[in-house]
Amino acid sequence: MITYKLYMIRHGLTEGNLDGRYIGSTDLPLCKEGREQLKKLAKTREYPNVGRVYSPPLKRCTETAGILYPDMTPVMVPKLREYSFGVFENKTVAEIAGTEAFKAWSDSGMRDAPLGGEDRTVFQNRCAEGFAEVLNDMMRNRITEAALICHSGILMNLLARYGYPKREPLRWKAEPGEGFTALITASMWQRAEVFEVVDPIPYHKDDRSEPSPYGIYDVGERDAE
Repeated sequence: MITYKLYMIRHGLTEGNLDGRYIGSTDLPLCKEGREQLKKLAKTREYPNVGRVYSPPLKRCTETAGILYPDMTPVMVPKLREYSFGVFENKTVAEIAGTEAFKAWSDSGMRDAPLGGEDRTVFQNRCAEGFAEVLNDMMRNRITEAALICHSGILMNLLARYGYPKREPLRWKAEPGEGFTALITASMWQRAEVFEVVDPIPYHKDDRSEPSPYGIYDVGERDAE
């Protein structure tokens, strides 16, 4: 039975991240700090060798892919672009906190779509469709190891929906340039649409051991650091 590994990695920092802005569909490039941080990670840590790289088409993801996997051209997956925040795009909380639109969104627990933004169910469904495109391409072409450079919201949504052990989305938050490995078997995926989440990436260069299951105590310890 073939086992597939998909390395799901959050893109690097943008100016919007540094400023605390809602950056979803806004197409920002990496900032200087983001590029330098990724280059340092690539030099001091170890990213797995892969047969293919996937990415949504926004600059912060494609630029991250170019730094971490410079010899590979990423396959574009438009359905895995980040959530659209509508009128809140590229705005800080301080800029929108007093508006009726933000109050209504906050009162809903941020479950309702922001004014002009994306419905949560629509977002989750297109994420699922985009992820299925990636897996189908891997299985069809027998690509057993691949990287998916993605947005934080996409990463957390996919791991919360399909990952085991089960966690709330925020428990799967990753720092820029970091992420998790999805260990996927075709039979498990076809039967239950679930995969196992194993050790975080990138690896430390002195760790040559096989990844171990990323269980509940590991998650708790990591969050406490």
